[in-house]
Amino acid sequence: MVLKHGRGNITKKSGNIYNCENKIKKIGVIMIMKNTFEPAIIGGIEVKNRIFRSATYGAYAVDNKPSQKTIELYENLSKGDVGLIIFGYAVFSSTDHYAGNVPVIKDDTMINLKKVTDTVHQYGTKIVAQINHSGAQLFAPPEGPVYGPSEYVDPLSGITATAFSIEQIKEFVKEFGKAALISKEAGFDGVQIHGAHGYLLSKFLSPTFNKRTDEYGGDTKRNMQIVVDIFKEIKTTCGKDFPVWIKLNSSDFETEDKGLTEEEFLVIGEELSKVGMDAIEVSGGTATGFYSAMRSLRHSAYHLESAKKLSEKVDSSVILVGGIRDVDTIDSILEDTKIEGISISRALVKEPGLVKRWQDGDRSPAKCVACNGCLNFKGLQCYFDLSPEEQEEQKPIMKMMQSKN
Repeated sequence: MVLKHGRGNITKKSGNIYNCENKIKKIGVIMIMKNTFEPAIIGGIEVKNRIFRSATYGAYAVDNKPSQKTIELYENLSKGDVGLIIFGYAVFSSTDHYAGNVPVIKDDTMINLKKVTDTVHQYGTKIVAQINHSGAQLFAPPEGPVYGPSEYVDPLSGITATAFSIEQIKEFVKEFGKAALISKEAGFDGVQIHGAHGYLLSKFLSPTFNKRTDEYGGDTKRNMQIVVDIFKEIKTTCGKDFPVWIKLNSSDFETEDKGLTEEEFLVIGEELSKVGMDAIEVSGGTATGFYSAMRSLRHSAYHLESAKKLSEKVDSSVILVGGIRDVDTIDSILEDTKIEGISISRALVKEPGLVKRWQDGDRSPAKCVACNGCLNFKGLQCYFDLSPEEQEEQKPIMKMMQSKN
């Protein structure tokens, strides 16, 4: 049975009613409430629960192909009953620069990528491929030119970016569509465009770094035109029913009022919803901003207000990420707002079985202390599982990624 209400279908299946977008809606005599651990359709994907693993830099690829360690990482998350995994950080473009431990989405890596999706699907978990371009935000010296929306010196790497030409942008958009098609053929349930955290598309969206005066820059709507073009290319290439998501900064939280602001974020989110974006994951911050994307333990659900504002304005599913560590908070957010899903990253590095633990009745908060030591270029793992020597190597990275507040 399908009940029509609000922005989409509310489907009754096996006794469960799901994909309702409000805390409670009355349809005749039926009262509907979003439940954290019941099935839902979010961003065009049917999931077994509303808790997702947000895309996380894994660094386990070998020769740019997912390795056995990559498969084990995602299998452990799937065994832990995560509803959906966003597979990241994956790259694809001939204009990008990346190390061998980063998965690349191309024809000759499809077999390895399919091993990941097949493994995840065995446990009823869904998986979305996050597709990214680093731009000038690099952690190692590049070989060859580095590109951005305009010429600028990247505040993290110190590398000077060269402005993309119009022709290069058009080719980049086509590359994005091809990467999405390969992802679909490899068994991913959708793709997520990475438009946050200071990488290439984040720089296009930022008025501080995008100084173009053509169709791809000059005001908020032109700054986002490249994202609209990418979205349309993916839908054309993969089919209109293939889910396309995006990760956006609610704010860049740059000092001196630089970077993307919440006001601009809301305009971008509304416009992307109008063209049909299936889901928007709300994040924020950059490695050089007042706040990074990964704040300390004293901050909680730090993009909630921005996500709430967006959810009131758009038809796209809104997903919240950032500092969420206990299931009571998740229940409250889902019940009291139009936000449809919750993403977690660091807590699931420490406890891949966290979601299952919560479902089984142990509702104590996540054990993660938000130290940022898990961002490890030798492979994603909790800081407290490292040897003393490895912990010393991680301390500079922890300091770099910690927010200024």
